[in-house]
Amino acid sequence: MTDPAEHAPVHPDYPVRTKRLTLRPVRAGDLDAIHAHRSLPEVAQYLPHEPHTREDTQRTLERMMAGEALAEPGDWLDLAVEAESGRVVGEVLLKRDDKAPLTGEVGFAFHPEVHGTGIATEAVRAALDVAFDSFGWHRVTGVCCVQNTASAALMRRIGMRHEAVCRQDVHRKGAWRHSSRFAVLAADWRRPRVRSADEKAVDAAATAFYAAFTRRGGEAVALDGARAVLAPGAVIERVADDGTVDRMDVEEFLAPRLALLNGTELTEFTEIEVASTTLVAAGTATRSGEYFKWGVRDGIPFSAWGRKTFRLGNHSGSWRIDALIWADEPAS
Repeated sequence: MTDPAEHAPVHPDYPVRTKRLTLRPVRAGDLDAIHAHRSLPEVAQYLPHEPHTREDTQRTLERMMAGEALAEPGDWLDLAVEAESGRVVGEVLLKRDDKAPLTGEVGFAFHPEVHGTGIATEAVRAALDVAFDSFGWHRVTGVCCVQNTASAALMRRIGMRHEAVCRQDVHRKGAWRHSSRFAVLAADWRRPRVRSADEKAVDAAATAFYAAFTRRGGEAVALDGARAVLAPGAVIERVADDGTVDRMDVEEFLAPRLALLNGTELTEFTEIEVASTTLVAAGTATRSGEYFKWGVRDGIPFSAWGRKTFRLGNHSGSWRIDALIWADEPAS
C-alpha cells in the first residue's frame, strides 16, 4: 500500500479569500510587485539573501513557480498576497518538509507600507488554514532571527507556540545568527487555547519593562515605562558571576541605568525577551524567561544573553512587578 504522506497535497480552489485579502500562487506578472519589497534592505535584513536585484527576483519567481504543486518533499509554494486594490503587497510561503511530508514550514515577507495594518497576520492565518485544511498537514513550523521581533510577535499572535531559541545555529551573511523557532499542530490550530486576561496583562507588563530600556540613534531615554510597571516597593536583585547578590530598590536600580542609557558611552541598546514561562494563581504571577540584548558601546557592537524572573502582583486591577532577579551571561 502506498503511504498517503507521499502524495502531493490537495490544493484549494484559488484564489483563497479573506476579509481583506486574496491569496493565490505567484505568477510571472508579479515580478515588479514582489521585487518592490524583496529589493528593500529593511525587508532583506532578516531574510537569507541580500536585497534582490531584479534578476535575483526573476530567478526566485521561476524557481517558486516550478515547485508550486508541492509535488516533491522540500518544494516551496509561494502565495502572493493581494490587497483589495489588487496590488500584491507581500508573500506567504509554505514549504513541504523533505523528511516528513505531512509537516511543513511557513515563511512570509511584506512591503513595509502594510506593516502595522494587520494584513500580514490575516494572510499568514489564511495560509495556515490552507496547510491544515487543504494539505492535511499535521504540524507547521516557523523560524525567525531572534532580533526579528515583528515576525516573532506575529507568530505568537496567531497561536504558534514558541518552542526554542537556537544560538548561532545558522551561518548567514558572513556571521553566525541566533534563531527563534515556533510551531503549531493541526489540533491546536482548530481548537486554540484561550489565554486569560491576567496572562495577557502579565505579558504586557513584561513587554513594557523590556521596551523601556531601548535606545536608538542616541535619543534620550526616560525609563517611564519601567517605572510604571514596577511596584513602588519592588525588590530587585542581580546575581553576579561569582554568585553574590546585589539588592536594590526601584530608584537604586533605575538611576544608574538611566545615566548609562543617556550618556555618550552606550549609543544603541535593545533588550528583548526571547522565551518565557508564566504561571498565574491567586492574584500573583511568576514569569521566568531568557533575554537577548545588543547595542553599541564606545563605538563597538556587543551582545549578551541572560535570564530574568519576575514576581508580579495584582495591585487594584493592575499587574505590577513586586520582585525581579536576573543574571547576565558574559558579553560576546
